[in-house]
Amino acid sequence: MAELFEKTSIKSMNLPNRCFRSATWSGVADERGYITEQGLEFYSRLGSGQIGAIITGYQYVMKNGIQLPFMTGNYDDSQIAGLAKLAERAKAQGSPIIGQIVHCGVRANPKLFFDGGDVWGPSAIPDLASGIVPREAGKTEILELLEAYANAAFRLKKAGFDGVQLHGAHGYGINQFLSAAWNQRGDSYGGSLRKRYRFLGETLEAVRGLVGEEFPVLIKLNANDFVEAGLTPEESLQVSKWLNDDGIDAIEVSGGGTAAPKHLWPIRGKIKDRSDEAYFRDYAMMIKGSSRAPIITVGGVRSFETVQDILGSGDADYVSMSRPFIREPWLIARWTSGDLSKASCISCGGCFETGFKGLGISCKVDRETQSQE
Repeated sequence: MAELFEKTSIKSMNLPNRCFRSATWSGVADERGYITEQGLEFYSRLGSGQIGAIITGYQYVMKNGIQLPFMTGNYDDSQIAGLAKLAERAKAQGSPIIGQIVHCGVRANPKLFFDGGDVWGPSAIPDLASGIVPREAGKTEILELLEAYANAAFRLKKAGFDGVQLHGAHGYGINQFLSAAWNQRGDSYGGSLRKRYRFLGETLEAVRGLVGEEFPVLIKLNANDFVEAGLTPEESLQVSKWLNDDGIDAIEVSGGGTAAPKHLWPIRGKIKDRSDEAYFRDYAMMIKGSSRAPIITVGGVRSFETVQDILGSGDADYVSMSRPFIREPWLIARWTSGDLSKASCISCGGCFETGFKGLGISCKVDRETQSQE
C-alpha cells in the first residue's frame, strides 16, 4: 500500500515522497519571459519545503504562445542560464524540479506578443472562452510547434531540470488539438480521435527524440473538458492508452478550463471539508485502471487524510497540489514533522492578484493580515 512519505522514482528522477507541486502561473518572470531574482526566490522557497517534486508554472515555447503577463519563457537558448539558476535554487534541498511547457494556441494573448505574430489554433473557429478566431495552423506551423516543444524540453535538460511536463489540459494548445470543440480540421490532424491525437503523439515523439529515454516526460491531461463537443472521459481514457503505448512516464489527471462552467474549472473555491477535496479523483482512478505509467491526481487536495486515502486505496500513485503551497511552501515538511493539520489555504483564489502586477503570486489572506499589523 502506497503512502505519502515513501521514496519512489520515475525513470532517472528520484522523489523523496509522493506529493507534487502542480504547475501554476506564478508571475515571476520579466516581460519577455526571462527568469528574475524574484523568480529564483519564489522557487527557492518551494524547494525548502520538502515537496516530492516541483512542477514549474507553464513556460511558453514560442513567442506567440504566451497567455499571461510575467509568464516564464522557454523559446530561446539564451534563457538556459536563467532556467539553470532556477533549477539549482529549487533543487538545493532535495526536491526534483520539472518544467511544464506549453503553447497556448488560441488562448494566447496577442497583446503580449512583443515581437508581433498571429494567434494560432487547430481550426479557424472562435475560441470558446475569448471569442478570438485564430489562424489555422498549417503543416509548416505544426512542424514549428513540434520543434519548439522539443527544443524547450531539451533546454530544460541542459539547464539541470529533472523532467518535463507537456501541458495537455485546460484548453491550451495540445488540448485544443485533442478536442473536437476546438479541432474541426479536415486533414490528418483532425476528425477522428486518432487523428486529433496525432499532434500530441508527434510532440511526444519529438521531445523524446531530443531528451532521450531516461529523462522523464510527463503530461497534464484533461479527463473531461466540460464543454460541448469537448474531450469526454471515454476519449481521454483512450488517449491515455495511446500515451502509454508511446512511452509517457506519468499522467497528471485534471479537467476543465475557462471555457467550462466556472464550478467545473480546474481551480475551484468552497473547499470546506474532505468531501469537497480531490474533485478529479474519480477520473484519475478511471485512467489508472489501464495505465502502466504512474497517475497523479490533482484538484482541491487539502488534508493529509485525503492524501493517504487516495494513495492507500490505489486510486492514484501520486497527489498534486498548488494553492496550499502558495500559502505554505513548507506544508509537506510540517506534515513530516508530525503536525498533520490540513493546509491553511482557504481556496479563495486571491493569490493570483499580485501576479498580474509583476509581484508574483502570494496568499491574499496573509497579505491582508500583514497590512493590518
